[in-house]
Amino acid sequence: MPIQDFDKYDLLGVVAVWIIFFIVIGLISVTCLNFCCIHKNDDVTVLEKWGHRKRLGIRMGPHRPSVIARQVALEGFKRDI
Repeated sequence: MPIQDFDKYDLLGVVAVWIIFFIVIGLISVTCLNFCCIHKNDDVTVLEKWGHRKRLGIRMGPHRPSVIARQVALEGFKRDI
């Protein structure tokens, strides 16, 4: 069998698949898990707190922005004590 010659462009396929895989995993975790598996009675998630802190203007979970703001303020108050 002859020796295979790889160019640097051949190895970019591995990087492309790796990037696509983690983008898909990220989208699944943001959409399916955050909206379908977390109920309104559950605690506010870290992703929702992050979206509230960055003022993204989009919902990152099932909780209303007022609920998230109240929870973040309460946690900040508890940290100050």
